[in-house]
Amino acid sequence: MLIFFKALLGIYQFCYLALPNNIFMHENALRPSENFKKMAAKSVQAITLFVATYIVLIIFTLALTAVSCYLGIKLMEYISSSVTFILGIGLIGFGFMILFFLVKFMFKSNKLDRSHLLEITRADQPEIFKMIDEIVLSVQTDFPKKVYLSNEVNAAVFYDSNFWSMFFPVRKNLMIGFGLINTTTADELRAILAHEFGHFSQKSMKVGIYVYQFNKIIYDMLYENESYDKVTRGIANASSYIGIFVLISDKIIGLMQQILVRVYQVLSESYSKLSHEMEFHADAVAAVTVGSKPLVDSLLRMQLASRSVDIIYNYYERKIDDCVISANIFPQQILVMNFLAQRNKLPFENGFPQVSIGYYNRFNKSKISFSNQYSSHPETDERIKRLNDLRIPVGKPYNEMANTLLVDQERIAEKFTAQIFQRAVYREQPSVQHLSDFEVDFLKENDQNSYPDIFNGYFDYRNPYHQFNIDSFDLPTIPSELSVEEFFDDTNLSVMYELKALESDLATIDNIDSQVINVKTFNYDGKKYSLADCRAMIDYLKGEISKKNGQLALLDVKVFEYFRFLAKENQIEATFKSLSIKYKQVAEEFTVQENAYLDLANATRFMHTSASKEMIKRKMVVVKKEEKKFKDCLIAIVNDDAYASLITEEAKTVLTEYLKHNYKYFGADLYFDEELKDLFFAMNFFGGVISERHFLTKKELLAFSAKLANPMFS
Repeated sequence: MLIFFKALLGIYQFCYLALPNNIFMHENALRPSENFKKMAAKSVQAITLFVATYIVLIIFTLALTAVSCYLGIKLMEYISSSVTFILGIGLIGFGFMILFFLVKFMFKSNKLDRSHLLEITRADQPEIFKMIDEIVLSVQTDFPKKVYLSNEVNAAVFYDSNFWSMFFPVRKNLMIGFGLINTTTADELRAILAHEFGHFSQKSMKVGIYVYQFNKIIYDMLYENESYDKVTRGIANASSYIGIFVLISDKIIGLMQQILVRVYQVLSESYSKLSHEMEFHADAVAAVTVGSKPLVDSLLRMQLASRSVDIIYNYYERKIDDCVISANIFPQQILVMNFLAQRNKLPFENGFPQVSIGYYNRFNKSKISFSNQYSSHPETDERIKRLNDLRIPVGKPYNEMANTLLVDQERIAEKFTAQIFQRAVYREQPSVQHLSDFEVDFLKENDQNSYPDIFNGYFDYRNPYHQFNIDSFDLPTIPSELSVEEFFDDTNLSVMYELKALESDLATIDNIDSQVINVKTFNYDGKKYSLADCRAMIDYLKGEISKKNGQLALLDVKVFEYFRFLAKENQIEATFKSLSIKYKQVAEEFTVQENAYLDLANATRFMHTSASKEMIKRKMVVVKKEEKKFKDCLIAIVNDDAYASLITEEAKTVLTEYLKHNYKYFGADLYFDEELKDLFFAMNFFGGVISERHFLTKKELLAFSAKLANPMFS
């Protein structure tokens, strides 16, 4: 225990193990803020509270065990019978069951899977280790215990953490993602690693060990109880008398769980606030070591680099049936990232896209935040602002691509790629797709599955105007003062993104109000609100949503009239009218179909969770009611020639089999798996088909409209 309190005392000395060599030039940047000191102190207090609470529970349990043992022995001594003997054994075991529950986590072995990581050494990667040496010397901190590469677009510090690491010093490991190295310059990689070594220098990182271990204790107590429950149930089943003590011990354990969870919530909230300050300080270390700009550039590009990898994963997931894989996805990551950058008109510097804060926040217009309560990282906006405020220049720029530092980078990339594709199951030996073939197919797919670029992504989130009357086409047309570029400029797109954010924020606050999200306070647009403010905030957001919808509805009408004017000017109004009416019919049909699908999806959601027999039977009544509407819509598309090209014969056979049965899905305390398989196939297929038809009809109208606005468009 003395070691524990010495460790806690060390956290108060959180300034740093050492400071970068050029500390005197940027002393203010690295000085711990008052908030840092405050949060570190609060975290230590929260850790002390958790440990003290746990010790009190242990002492209480030891006392309870001693008393129950004494009473059990005395009962067997004074009253000699088989019943009292069993009761005495139950009393003696009663306290030990609770005690074992509180300490069982200490005896649990934790095997960490690091098969996805590749350990590298100085001999393997001399340039990477040379960079690490320079940063360690500059920051004056410890060298990592081990250095690993992964396939991620990330870098991180982690511990070989176990229960005893709370009491004894533990060296940190460094993980560098290949996907990150692949999309940064050498200076940017150096800045990212300097940020991580900034964490190496923070004694407050020790708090993370305690939080991690206490989290494991809580998780073990709440969820890892299968073996414990099996033993106690076996004991209870041996005798109804002993079962009484098992029941009582369960009640006491449940109360202890609640107490520890409450205390852990206090600890978790305190640590998340400290984590923000630790991130800001690590950023400052990186800026002092390398300069502000490299870390800013890499932070802003990381989202784009990560999204590029996700797009590649999704691409090859669609290729599983075709048995197609890649030998190396990382050149494809660069290709996709550059494609996205060019499509969004981002500038390039040193071979990489330069992402502005405006583009970074293009889709993130949400004003709600729990950042001061739960997340371990502060908002990127705030990190960028603080880094830019430091205005620390780069000393000696090194703008070569960071992947040139790696020895045998292609072999490493292929190793990580092979790991990724090992997760998929193929019906035959897959063929390897070359980069040039990927590029052709990817661009073709993108063209097939996207709307014309002239609309600037507006119709990715919004549908063309279709609330018109057919008679509208008989009205005179009026030329527009705006061009197509002005209709779909960033100002109008911003309104749409703000609407999406408002709708998302409304759903979040509604969940807070109903306590689906269990928080007492939240931040909105920089102001703090409590649970009592939710209803007023919901009304406010509904009003704002109505305003934005009004703005966009007016824009939609103007766009419709603009294209109607162009169609008439080009004497092809009949075609535009035909396509518009066709889309109107499909869109209205799609709304009904989508509602039927979503209603059934919501009704069947309970099937993916554990539920009592009585609850399943109650909810199954709703399922059957919603299924009737769904089946009516499904029958309609199966018999509609307009969907014929989208429904294969194999799918039609399965759907016909499903439609001719009135499945029960549940009975005799069991789900009927084959029936559920048919249901979920029908739902997934239906959802895909109606979305595909809606997309194709919408694209047909938009492609025609794009040609009206730009006859050279193809």
